[in-house]
Amino acid sequence: MNGFGARVAPKKGENFELRADLNSEYRDKRKDAIKRVIANMTVGKDVSGLFPDVLKNMQTEDLEQKKLVYLYLMNYAKTQPELVILAVNTFVRDSDDPNPLVRALAIRTMGCLRAEKIIDYLCDPLQKCLRDENPYVRKTAALCVAKLYDLKPELVIDNGFLESLQEMVADPNPMVVANAVTALTDIHVQATAQPSTSSDTDKANFVITAAVLQRLLIALNECSEWGRVAILTALARYEATDEKESEHICERVVPQFQHANGSVDLGAVTRKRRGEGDRTRYLECYY
Repeated sequence: MNGFGARVAPKKGENFELRADLNSEYRDKRKDAIKRVIANMTVGKDVSGLFPDVLKNMQTEDLEQKKLVYLYLMNYAKTQPELVILAVNTFVRDSDDPNPLVRALAIRTMGCLRAEKIIDYLCDPLQKCLRDENPYVRKTAALCVAKLYDLKPELVIDNGFLESLQEMVADPNPMVVANAVTALTDIHVQATAQPSTSSDTDKANFVITAAVLQRLLIALNECSEWGRVAILTALARYEATDEKESEHICERVVPQFQHANGSVDLGAVTRKRRGEGDRTRYLECYY
């Protein structure tokens, strides 16, 4: 109460103002409110109570706004799993959007949500994106398979996603090849971390055959530096069949020693010892 005996209304909190702006009839005001929500979120303020209001702004043609809403969803998906389900239809629609950036954004975000309730809805859009006409969408979908395997391996195996990744190693786009290799390697590591005799574990093993080897060597010099790291990491597991093949691999790998990125250099010099006599890997021919 104030000095005149009248009751003073409580101060309106920041979240109250944000909620009002998120529901504004003006598009610019709503977008500005979303930016403020993200700013608060990044400094550790709890804005989870605004979930329904932020979610309403998910259906938009403004790519920047959509990215901000998706970022918010990824941050609070675990604490608001029931509300994330409300976003499923929009995700599915976005994964079929004419704009490849929107399709890739949708499938990447769905893979990052890590919410049990949304995993089953991911399979159909992921299946489409793995076969998308645009390489950017395909390479994004490839990494999504590894994320899905981490959450629910049986879904990856039952839906044939492993086979899709293996086919993508022959993709004409080197970045798609690199991401497929990254996903297959990650899945291989997860599958072999716990020894098992099950057929599912065998399916998850990334076996580098002579045919796969040739595809990796072709893509090696054409992809980005991080793509090269992924391919070199996979090549480090390959056991050359004879001296001629070893020399061929060396010829393709040695130029990577001059790369400006230290991770590529490190990948190029990686060796692995296997079998009796501690037999050195294919790069031994250069020492």
